[in-house]
Amino acid sequence: MTVSAERAMAPGALAYAPARSDPGSRHKAIAYLPGVDGLRAIAVLSVLAFHLSARSLPGGFIGVDVFFVISGFLISSMLLSDIDRRSFSLVDFYQRRIARIAPAMFLVILLTLAAGRLLYSKQDFASLAANAGAAALSAINFKLLMQGSYFQISQDAQPLLHLWSLAVEEQFYLVFPIFLYLLVRFARRPLPVLLLCAAVSFALCVAVTLWRPPMAFYLLPTRAWELLAGAALALHRRGGGATPGRPAVLIAVGCGLLALSLVFVRERNFPGWPAAFPVAATALILLATGAGTDLLSRGLAHPAMVFLGKRSYALYLWHWPVFSFVDYALYSWPAPDRTLLKLAVATLGAFASYELFEAPARRLLNRPGNRGLAFGAFATAVLLVFAYGAFARSRDYLSADPHAIATGGIAANPAGTHGRVVVVGDSQGAMYGSELAAMAREGDFRLNVISAAGRNELDGQANSEWPHVRAYLQASHPDVIVVAEAWTEKYGADTASLTRAIAAIAPYGRRVLVLAQAPIAPATADRAAIRGGARAPFLEPAAEAGARRADTAALQAMRLSNVSIIEVADLLLDPGGGLRLFGPDRRLTYMDTTHLSDTGTALLHARLSTAIQKALPKR
Repeated sequence: MTVSAERAMAPGALAYAPARSDPGSRHKAIAYLPGVDGLRAIAVLSVLAFHLSARSLPGGFIGVDVFFVISGFLISSMLLSDIDRRSFSLVDFYQRRIARIAPAMFLVILLTLAAGRLLYSKQDFASLAANAGAAALSAINFKLLMQGSYFQISQDAQPLLHLWSLAVEEQFYLVFPIFLYLLVRFARRPLPVLLLCAAVSFALCVAVTLWRPPMAFYLLPTRAWELLAGAALALHRRGGGATPGRPAVLIAVGCGLLALSLVFVRERNFPGWPAAFPVAATALILLATGAGTDLLSRGLAHPAMVFLGKRSYALYLWHWPVFSFVDYALYSWPAPDRTLLKLAVATLGAFASYELFEAPARRLLNRPGNRGLAFGAFATAVLLVFAYGAFARSRDYLSADPHAIATGGIAANPAGTHGRVVVVGDSQGAMYGSELAAMAREGDFRLNVISAAGRNELDGQANSEWPHVRAYLQASHPDVIVVAEAWTEKYGADTASLTRAIAAIAPYGRRVLVLAQAPIAPATADRAAIRGGARAPFLEPAAEAGARRADTAALQAMRLSNVSIIEVADLLLDPGGGLRLFGPDRRLTYMDTTHLSDTGTALLHARLSTAIQKALPKR
């Protein structure tokens, strides 16, 4: 799949430590290198440029590699300073990390959740909420790994995607301080040992990238070498290592290599061995930073570059959620207008939050007497965001845990007095879960959603959960069973197997309502395509339409007294045969080519609610 600028999501491990101590901190200042802030500015600007248009800077996503090296260099420098002064303390280290990283990150997470609640479909918000919980635990990289390639995840519905890199860093710094302390105290030659660890990690990165690129991209073992490269530079400086050669030459070579990386490195099979180029470029620049007075060194240390560099963490945190929300909500706007709005909101938000919240919070939490406040506030924020994420995920997207199918899956309105309804199926059933839960509250019936996304649940299907489904249906005696699956995908032209599966479930419900499959949307019926110029009519592909109609006709031809087929296609097609892609709220009615959004299922609310009420026992 070709990746556009809008679909790729540049990483941004901007979790750097301050180069000089904050007021009130017990951390002794280390030598401040303004060129490092200039390098940060280059990295964050490259990320922003890439996200605005990958064609303008195809390798802009390598900014994460730059930040990983900078992070390893600065934090190792501070740790080495503490170790040498016999003042090394894990508690002090983590207090500084919390003060530096947590306030701005949690502010952005909370604002992103608030905006997502207003702008997103229920399904997309459920995903956002789950990602927020994972980000709070510094584990979002693991969750994203299960979703697939970083470069192919739907970008405008993943506003916290960029926090994967912070998760990698925090996982690294859970173990690295102790490792560095033991290395410096007990190893005769710590630098070769550190370089050996980096080499092993790099070899693993190259090997895993060839096997499974998303795993190499997201996981710490295949990214640690970049942080360790910065740590090696810090060890080199601690040992009094001189800058080899002329600083001006090193800076020039590093900047040239970085420029080539930004232009020629591509996302295909990344990180792998191509990641060595931006890492080497950053190492060369850091190696000579502060030792030269040439034009490039002065440029990196220019006040404007330093200003941006100091705010690069805020810029990184803000830009991706803002870019995502603008593209999601204003997909029909011209690209230049969206670009201006993105830059304006992200820049103003980042600068304001830095001055008004991030910097004051860092000073407050860094004070020696505020250790309890720092750890307490951090733990509270983690627990609250994680709890809310789990709650919102379970409320807005009702897909049963396969292990809970036999015990009733997800219950909605359990105190209802007007009968019991059970939903059976795959992700098509889960797609209707939220709408059916609203109907349960309106109609005062009990609802159990035992449909599970990604699973087969009917008799005769491969690896089916049918035994568990049947066990629950036998025990619960539902008044109505609602069945929804991806009929054309699961059965194709095998209508005999389809009708047998429905016949097998019919004896377990007083009434069985089978939802016919919704029309299949073309690949151009999404926000990215519309941003690229796609316009109505959006027509269902002919082959898919024919298969869908054949399956629906087979269902309608069944002669089972307690089975009814609920047709939905007429509610989702306009008189000309085009998809009703836009709901009354201007949100898309489709999540993807085969799944409706909550705006789409709302179009079916009246028909489905009426059918359920007729099927339930009379009061």
